[in-house]
Amino acid sequence: MYLQKALTKSIRTDFIVEMVQMVSGLLLVLFLWTHMVFVASILLGQSSFGALAGFMDKYELLPVTVVVLIFIFAAHIGAIMRHLPARWAEQKVAWRHAKMIRHKDTWSWLFQIVTGFGILLFAFIHIVAVTYGGISVSLSKGRIDNPGFLIFYAILLLMSEYHASVGLYRIFVKWGFVNRHRLDRVLGVVTLLMLVIGFVTLGVFLTLKVAGGGVA
Repeated sequence: MYLQKALTKSIRTDFIVEMVQMVSGLLLVLFLWTHMVFVASILLGQSSFGALAGFMDKYELLPVTVVVLIFIFAAHIGAIMRHLPARWAEQKVAWRHAKMIRHKDTWSWLFQIVTGFGILLFAFIHIVAVTYGGISVSLSKGRIDNPGFLIFYAILLLMSEYHASVGLYRIFVKWGFVNRHRLDRVLGVVTLLMLVIGFVTLGVFLTLKVAGGGVA
């Protein structure tokens, strides 16, 4: 089955799909880290977060960002789906091989697929909540004060950073840019740093007293 697919694929099409997957993946990681910096601006004070939120609202950047993000998501998912086994029997074979091989890169690829589907669902919920709810210090605190949303964002943070780290690792190793062992250590440090920033930011929102009184 896989040999037949390999023999019948177009090399040019495969190259285009690989490029779409790589570029869209890099753009999504860039967005993830930019988004992290935006939210972490609360560490500098409510005025910093409020200024960034006001800037986005003034120039109507939120709807533009959502549209562009959906387009990138669609391109990334479309490229990835081309490489995934479509049938249940083929999926069982992939899991069986992973158990037999017990190779770190194989398992990270499989967990990347699982987290990818999780991110798709969680990101959709987050986008809807932000799009219809709005962005402000009080609104963000109100969401995070809800235990359900707090757990939701903690899981989304873990999944996103893991997925991004494995994705970057696979891109750089696949194209032979760097040594895989050195890259693994660097990405491990970056991922840990992002997770620390993310959880500290959640903690700050939890303990925050909104200026002006009350939570919207």
